Amino acid sequence: MRKVLLFILIVGSFNSLFADISVKSFRKLESDLDARVHHPLNDQNGDICAIIKVVTTQSGFLFDGGTMGIVKTVPKNAEIWVYVPWGIKRLTITHPQLGLLRDYMIPMPIEKATVYELVLISGRVETTVVEEIASQWLVLTPEPANALVYINDEFVKTGEYMAKLKPETYTYRVELPLYHTEAGRLEMGAEKKTMNVKLKPAFGYISVNSQPESGAQVFVNGKLLTARTPLTTEAIASGEHTVQVVKEMYQPAVQKVTVTDGQTTPLTVRLQPNFAELTVIAPLGATIVLNNEQKGVGSWNGRLSSGIYSVEARLSKHKVAKQDVELATGEKRTIELEPTPIYGSLDVISSPSGANIRIDGKDYGTTPNTLNRLLIGEYTVELSRQGYSAVRKSISINEGASASINETLQNGKEVTIRSTPSGANLFVDGVAMGTTPFIGNLSFGSHVLKIENGGKSAEKTVEVKEAGGESVFVVEIVTVPTVYNPKTGRTWMDRNLGASRVATSSTDEQSYGDLYQWGRGTDGHEKRTSQTTSTLSSSDTPGHGKFILAPNSPYDWRSPQKNNLWQGVNGTNNPCPEGFRIPTAAEWEAECISWSSSNSAGAFASPLKLPVAGYRYHSNGSLGNVGSYGYYWSGTVDGTYAQFLYFYSGLAFMDSNRRTYGNSVRCLKD
Repeated sequence: MRKVLLFILIVGSFNSLFADISVKSFRKLESDLDARVHHPLNDQNGDICAIIKVVTTQSGFLFDGGTMGIVKTVPKNAEIWVYVPWGIKRLTITHPQLGLLRDYMIPMPIEKATVYELVLISGRVETTVVEEIASQWLVLTPEPANALVYINDEFVKTGEYMAKLKPETYTYRVELPLYHTEAGRLEMGAEKKTMNVKLKPAFGYISVNSQPESGAQVFVNGKLLTARTPLTTEAIASGEHTVQVVKEMYQPAVQKVTVTDGQTTPLTVRLQPNFAELTVIAPLGATIVLNNEQKGVGSWNGRLSSGIYSVEARLSKHKVAKQDVELATGEKRTIELEPTPIYGSLDVISSPSGANIRIDGKDYGTTPNTLNRLLIGEYTVELSRQGYSAVRKSISINEGASASINETLQNGKEVTIRSTPSGANLFVDGVAMGTTPFIGNLSFGSHVLKIENGGKSAEKTVEVKEAGGESVFVVEIVTVPTVYNPKTGRTWMDRNLGASRVATSSTDEQSYGDLYQWGRGTDGHEKRTSQTTSTLSSSDTPGHGKFILAPNSPYDWRSPQKNNLWQGVNGTNNPCPEGFRIPTAAEWEAECISWSSSNSAGAFASPLKLPVAGYRYHSNGSLGNVGSYGYYWSGTVDGTYAQFLYFYSGLAFMDSNRRTYGNSVRCLKD
């Protein structure tokens, strides 16, 4: 047994020394028609042979099929065609230099008229290139670029196809929906092959127009297109198509259209009207109603399907005008509707007579008067006569009824008098009228109003005018909150002018108040965000509320300068409340001496609780040193300048500054 095994190993080793031929692969070529169609050959039994295409770069091979035999061998470029009878199972291959491959077992059944491929390789480098396959590039470029490419009836690529193919004959096919298919044969040789395949269109377009009107819907083969006439369809397959055109108020139209390759087929469809036209004319403002549906105001024109319609014209304070109309296709009709007015009457009387009558802003003569044919509804009647207060009354006019107004006119007009505080005793021209608030009639002309409350009083002269003017008057007893400094014996306002409260800290923003230019009254310029102007004032009252910029000498908002402003309680432009005035420089200096420290801390710790409110710059109106320095005007002038109290964290003293600066004001009780 051991001897037999050794013999077999020796034989196997001996064969391997000489068998430099081997099979790399064997497969059936499903789409190759050479054995059946292009190059058929019958065996000795009359059956169509199979072809084994032996791929090799060498020549001189001999093939033996054993008892079934080899029908024929045909040398080809880079391969050998071996015609064999169907059913062959073994194949012996010999070569003078490469040796012998004995009884190669074919791995699959061999069928009639079928092509197979056997790839040979050799272990001898000096006689053959191992596994080298003869091939060349094929580049097939289709147009359109997204066409489908088939090689030997097998789909290979969408778009451009590039591949290495063996030298042989191939079939190709290029196709794409809406294009004619291109197909043929190509021969691959020893050089690269380039092909451009341009498909011819198998589609066209339809251009659809509708008359007498555009905007119609279009259906092609039952599918609704998104656009409306006039339109051109997207690409449509060549051949016959059904086009339907539909528009409201017209009969639908259907036509057959033949589309040819690459052409645009024009189609104009004349639609037949399926409507009547109705015009309704009514008075201005009347509402046109058709079968209880509002259509328009004043007049209306529209298309309607044939039939019977109920048409109305509705107008406020009028009876509805109504008419039925029957319309036929193609008919044009015009109808006029006139709603009937509904009237009542009004008698207007006044004492004294001769008062002007106005109803809803329209004049109707003078009293007494009877107004016939007045449309029903609600009205406002106004009676007026010079020297008397006007009377307004609401009146309702009903159908066929007579209404009346009879009014006594008062010499004067109704006014309202209020006071601060409320509940004060009121005197008008010295006559006691009770307590406020008061509502009553005052004659036209000037009146003196006086109130008394808690030992204090206030007066105000008012004017009651016939036309326009005020009808609500307010009299106010002003109470100014104060603070007393026992060291100086002076009483001051408890806060800066314009501040909303007493300072809670040295930097309390709500206690800062306004910033006044020296000598100006309260006219709006003092607000920290007021607008600016570079135009100087030639009078004590500029007539506007803008902050006046003065970047040049003598740095004053007024030209020429004036020194007697702000002098005392009755001084010109005194901005302080009644009984208060701007302090002098000496009075400020006395206050400063009384403080616990001569700086901003002492200013806040004093009874006046002065905050560091900053200033407003004279040349551009910007704010400066807010929250760190205090600047408070006095009424004392110093040449072209004016004196002011100045303090910060390190010091407090009196100084002089340009009058056009904006500084704080604290008022002193006189």
